[in-house]
Amino acid sequence: MAYIGGIVRRVERGRKSFVWLLSSLMTLTVGGFLAVPATAASAAPGSGTLEICKSAKNGMAGQPFHFSVDGGAAITVNGGGCSGPMTVAAGNHTVVEAATPGLEVARIKANHDVSKNLGTGTVVVKVKAGSTPATETLVTYTNRPIPAVGLKVCKQTPDATLLGDLYSFTENGGPAYSVAAGPVGSPNCGPVTSYPLGTLVNVAEAAVPGTNVSAITVSDGRGSNVNTTAGTVTATIGSGVTVVTYTNVVTPIPQYGYIEVCKHAADGYVTGSFDFNITAPNFAATRTVAVGQCTEPIQVPAGNVNVAEVGRFPYYVSAIGVAPSGRLVTSNLANGTVTVVVPKGDSSTETLVDYWNATQVGLVKVCKTLTPQSGGLAGKTFYFTVTDINGQHNVSVVAGSAGSTTCVIDNNWLPLGSTVSIAEQWTANVAVVGVSVSPASQDLGSYPPVANLKVGSGITTATFTNQAFGTIEVCKAAADPSTATQTFGFSVNSGPTIWVHAGQCSPPIAVPAGTATVFELAKANFHLVSVGVAPSDRFVSGTNPVTVSVPFGGVENETVVTFTNAVDTGQFKICKVSSEPTLQGVVFTFHYNYTVNGTPYSGTAYLKPGECSALSGDIPVVDPNGNPIPVYVSEDAVPTVAVSNITVTNGTLAAHNYGAGTATIYVNKGFTTVTYTNVRTPVGPAGRIA
Repeated sequence: MAYIGGIVRRVERGRKSFVWLLSSLMTLTVGGFLAVPATAASAAPGSGTLEICKSAKNGMAGQPFHFSVDGGAAITVNGGGCSGPMTVAAGNHTVVEAATPGLEVARIKANHDVSKNLGTGTVVVKVKAGSTPATETLVTYTNRPIPAVGLKVCKQTPDATLLGDLYSFTENGGPAYSVAAGPVGSPNCGPVTSYPLGTLVNVAEAAVPGTNVSAITVSDGRGSNVNTTAGTVTATIGSGVTVVTYTNVVTPIPQYGYIEVCKHAADGYVTGSFDFNITAPNFAATRTVAVGQCTEPIQVPAGNVNVAEVGRFPYYVSAIGVAPSGRLVTSNLANGTVTVVVPKGDSSTETLVDYWNATQVGLVKVCKTLTPQSGGLAGKTFYFTVTDINGQHNVSVVAGSAGSTTCVIDNNWLPLGSTVSIAEQWTANVAVVGVSVSPASQDLGSYPPVANLKVGSGITTATFTNQAFGTIEVCKAAADPSTATQTFGFSVNSGPTIWVHAGQCSPPIAVPAGTATVFELAKANFHLVSVGVAPSDRFVSGTNPVTVSVPFGGVENETVVTFTNAVDTGQFKICKVSSEPTLQGVVFTFHYNYTVNGTPYSGTAYLKPGECSALSGDIPVVDPNGNPIPVYVSEDAVPTVAVSNITVTNGTLAAHNYGAGTATIYVNKGFTTVTYTNVRTPVGPAGRIA
């Protein structure tokens, strides 16, 4: 029954079975016995079972607490848990909870307690011989946060001459009160002022001549905004009493000496002024020094003094000198700093610090690249005008083979960040088709034929890409008078239209060396007869368009392409049709005439219905003025027969007169047909239809 009752008590305490299992891993030395996890079986003779628990009340759940039994090894118990049953010697045992900052023991409950002291977290309990986990001695601790009491200020000093001296303090600007200085470790403290938990209290110590605050501490790390120079601190009120401790020391009588800083240029690029920071204990000053000048003698605390130059791009500290030389403590050129010893004395004993600055410099490289079609430029020298911080000068680069790049380094060291403009000088029949800067971050806006750049570390490269040009000329030849008066349009390499009159040539046209394509635009009423290329070996392929070879060079080496054109021509024939049976077999007489380039042509045709004349000779579609050439056709009158219709196929019927049997036509390219239709009609005046 006692064993069952023990289980019930454990359930009531809310202990989980796994807590008991984990506790079996613990071994402790308690009262000279090896404390081992207890089991439901009876304890060994002369021993019993003890267990320590921690309440989760007051926000203690999961928080670790540390206990000892009879001064033995620490036992950790989390809030809301237990240590697990431990086998210990029968008799009285002392359980002590280690103090936790900000917390206090509010209650100790034990089923077999002898005595307890909440202030020290101590309880003496009795463990009965033979007790088991079911009948064990159970101790339960309950903790709570220590309530905030308030704040007190304490004063201490390591200087015997200050012991007992009164120092004045205020809290949040309130009334002043005094605290006498005590020795370090045993300070004197003022009254405790009550504040709610979490209150921010600004504590200030009034300055006392001949002393200074060397340290300010606040208990439990609750201090912030510590300022020993002003003697102020902000304390956050926590549990119990928040203690603010001030330490004061005697302020030594300052000793002074003098220092002077000079600036020198190590090269011709170093100009302007440089800033320096001069520091020593309780001292700081800044000075701006121009190149070639020095500061005034500066009074500084005797002892070690630090001088630091503020970096200024693109310069760097190349040397630091100290006079007398024996006063140098240490220097760092990379950081631009030096520490010197300044002895006590007047300006005649000053320490002189000399700074030499040099300029970070870089080089510029000029490169020449040829396009794959520019083999004619291989070996040619190209010239460039370079404008930099030093003025202008020229550099030259000899081009390599087509598609390759050659370079030269301009051996003028220039300050990093300085600007450079490089312009390629003009070369006949050559174009700068690209300009680039590497690294690209150094490009300040380049465009052919100029590279604008900023000098970077190492080598900054400007690359100019060139295209060789050749010359082509397009000429127009006329095969006939009608063509000789015309103007024709052409396109070279798909470029804008170029107009060339027959019998003339275009101006010389610059095109990329290699091959070029010339295309003649279509022109109504005219056709291309032939294309000639001179020199003839520069013909590559095609007719229209025609592709030709264009080598590097000007008009002295140009390629001439001649297009010969002719006017379109046509021929005509006259046909007779009639549906009248009585007209079949009747012969009709036709006359025609036209004039080509001042030469008259005429003819006669005799046709029965269903017949056509032979084709005429070639007739230009237009004359030299661009107008169509009229052809006049007439049919002789036949009694009781009339012309009822005249039609033109592949041509134009410009005018007609059925009554007179006449027609005026214009031929088109190819074959034009003029067809007369006749009908039988009663005899009328002149035998014609009105």
